[in-house]
Amino acid sequence: MSLKLAAIFRPAALVAAALAAAPGAAVAQDTLARITGEGSVRIGIANERPYGYVETDGTVAGAIPDIVRAALAPHGVTELEPQIVDFNALIPGLNADRFDIIAAGMYINPQRCEAIAFTNPLTRAGYGFAAKAGNPTGVHSVAEAVANPEVTVGTQTGSAQVEALASAGLPADRTVLFANATEALAGLRADRVDVIFFPGLELGALLATANDPSVERVTPFEQARTESGEPAYGYAAFGVRKGDEGLRDLLNTEIARLIESGELLEIISRYGYGEDELPTPGVTAESLCAG
Repeated sequence: MSLKLAAIFRPAALVAAALAAAPGAAVAQDTLARITGEGSVRIGIANERPYGYVETDGTVAGAIPDIVRAALAPHGVTELEPQIVDFNALIPGLNADRFDIIAAGMYINPQRCEAIAFTNPLTRAGYGFAAKAGNPTGVHSVAEAVANPEVTVGTQTGSAQVEALASAGLPADRTVLFANATEALAGLRADRVDVIFFPGLELGALLATANDPSVERVTPFEQARTESGEPAYGYAAFGVRKGDEGLRDLLNTEIARLIESGELLEIISRYGYGEDELPTPGVTAESLCAG
């Protein structure tokens, strides 16, 4: 990052003033000035563990909201106002000004980059399958599921997994979409699908909560590979409105600080993440948006 670390400790008023002076930054300055002036920020979440959710006592929890807290606290923003929407309504909700930051573990991809601005990655994650106990179909990768014409795969509508399955060649008539992971698990139990396909962390949290011996994580699971042969990870980031690049840049500075200090790992470790879930050095929103 070209910004000096000391810049993150500037008072909120100075941050807003600097943004106001930048050409074309009026919209960004408005959002940043408002949240720093009010000391609160509206975040969009899909109420999914371990990403972002609301506890029964009303507390906002999850790895991504906790990173929002750590990133904005130095600028006087200490209150999170959660807005819960379906996952596929997060981008429309952001652009309709229902909230200021998507804090739901949304992965960066070129299609989404056309609609919103992403920060640099917060985490990375592989994917996994869950199946009925014993994995009756015997598939251990997306490629094997594609090759078996009898296998149907369930996942979440609007998620990065939908594109991953389509890119791998799984026909639409063998892809079953659900509103969320809990509904997908119910579909698996009801034999609507043979396997469900989700990010590994989400899958682990889902099965731990369900505590149902009739379903299991498929192991081993072979991750898809990029053209260069590397594992194809999903990279989660904050999403902000186009025009709020000043807020995005401030968040990027803070993300770099949290990674360098080790605080980001401390935060995500509380939710089952580990060092393997830290973003790959050098991977940026710009590179991921380019495809």
